[in-house]
Amino acid sequence: MAACYLYVLPLLHEDLAKVGISVDPLARVRAFSRRYYESFDLPRSILVGFDSVREARRRETGLHRQLRQWNAVQPLTVPAVAGGHTEWYRGASTILQAEAGQDRDRGLDVHLPAGDWWRARLRQEQGLLYEWCEQALQGVSPDALRTSVQWSVVVDMLDAWPALGLDLEDALPVEVAIAYREYRRAWRHALGD
Repeated sequence: MAACYLYVLPLLHEDLAKVGISVDPLARVRAFSRRYYESFDLPRSILVGFDSVREARRRETGLHRQLRQWNAVQPLTVPAVAGGHTEWYRGASTILQAEAGQDRDRGLDVHLPAGDWWRARLRQEQGLLYEWCEQALQGVSPDALRTSVQWSVVVDMLDAWPALGLDLEDALPVEVAIAYREYRRAWRHALGD
């Protein structure tokens, strides 16, 4: 795994993308939205791995300078506390893809598109899901599970898996797996699937 990544996170259904760096792009994208997989088009995203934060920062700074004329306002759907309000660009996707291609030609670890990277990164957390769910739902009885305040937090975390085409039920406590399966079935039914 790289020491630091330059990321390009395009919003769904828009030619607007966030460009930045992070040692853990998954943690970073979660800072933008609890339901980041519905806000960002992760399969269309770009990740470039660097051996150091310094190298990634240098590349990021160069891109920000190059993309000034495409600078856009941070979307209102992104919390201000997530930071990076000046690092949004509209209409620059072709340039960003070409730049990532050049990074690949220079021998850097480029994920373009990055869907497989996101799925692999989520799978790294699969072993922690069981304990995380137990802690998040501590003190909630199985009967009150789906009506608890904590349930929405758990659902927001778990929904990333099917959104990226991954199965996760085997990694969950039995009660949570059953409740989540029922929730997903009701959700699909509400959508008419």
